[in-house]
Amino acid sequence: MTDLSRPARELLNALYEHAGSRKKWDGTRKTGVSLPELRRVFRTVPRPKVEDELEAVVLRRQLDELYGYGAIAAMKGDDGEKVPLPKGVWVLPTHPSMKKVREPLPPLHPRMRKVAQYWDSAAPRTRIGYRAVNNWFLSEPDMTPAPKRERALDIFGSRTYSGCFDAEEKAFDELGGPFFSDREALYELLQMYSAPPQIITERLIVESDGCYGRIGDGDILLVVENVTTCWSLIEALDGMEGHAVGYVACGMGSAFLASLASVKMLRRGKIAEIRYFGDLDPTGLSTPAAAAEEALKDKDLPSVLPAVGLYDALLGIGTPLPRKERRLTTQQAAGPVRWLDPSHQAMVTALLCGEDRLAQEWVNLRYLKANSEWLRGMHR
Repeated sequence: MTDLSRPARELLNALYEHAGSRKKWDGTRKTGVSLPELRRVFRTVPRPKVEDELEAVVLRRQLDELYGYGAIAAMKGDDGEKVPLPKGVWVLPTHPSMKKVREPLPPLHPRMRKVAQYWDSAAPRTRIGYRAVNNWFLSEPDMTPAPKRERALDIFGSRTYSGCFDAEEKAFDELGGPFFSDREALYELLQMYSAPPQIITERLIVESDGCYGRIGDGDILLVVENVTTCWSLIEALDGMEGHAVGYVACGMGSAFLASLASVKMLRRGKIAEIRYFGDLDPTGLSTPAAAAEEALKDKDLPSVLPAVGLYDALLGIGTPLPRKERRLTTQQAAGPVRWLDPSHQAMVTALLCGEDRLAQEWVNLRYLKANSEWLRGMHR
């Protein structure tokens, strides 16, 4: 290879920069630059002005240098001009690609042996899913049937899998491939089921007062942020007595704030207060805190209070996992945290000012059926 003149070297650097920024080129493969692109890149490089020297002549001279240097190669064909230029150039690799390290197949639980045939061809995240499910089976887990998002936390709810999914409880929504795409077989294997998107309880048909279904004789409306936990609470409450929960509703995240007006239509003395339970993260707390402020301004709305026992359970049994929302300052956290019971405020402030969150699905159906302490604050 020959040494490059300064103009040719500057053109080459400009081509590398163009390929990296426009074509996501990493230097391990060749990438094409069309003649119009090549001209634009050439014109960005400062060069001494030579009187009466055509642009095509200068560009052709520098390209010839780069051909000889082995940095680029001409595409077939030219533009047919008097000083012909190629229809484009190939920017050649600058270094070899790293060899992919083959991840070895781990010892498989008997129920997971079928993934051996998919292992080598699986995408990295799919392989993480195989490994997580396999590890779960090897741990001899409780196979009591569970809603899908609760089962996802059973399997993926540790820091080992942090950052692999948008949210660990939604892992099965993101996984594909032959093993995870066969939903019927997967649900049977993992003993899980989808919780239907309930706004009201199943017992509403005859006993309905309008919008929400009766779950008991009490005057508390329990609003739950997410569908899965709402379903699990309805299942658990159906066999319990001695509580004041009369209605259960799914808040559907921020939609709860907009639906407050419908509570006034139903209230008519039947709902004395609203208890709310959601995720412990900035969004999950800002919604009920804002709803509580709205209720204070409107004498026709019952108070919006935290479901103290459920938050107590979440803080006690949940595993904090990294969140994507930004950290809050202590001052920013103070507003929403003030809505919580004083016994929880210090722990939740530390959570919001850190990098973690607690998904409400940690308070799962298995826990709800085995305990009654979570009903704290919902008795009369």
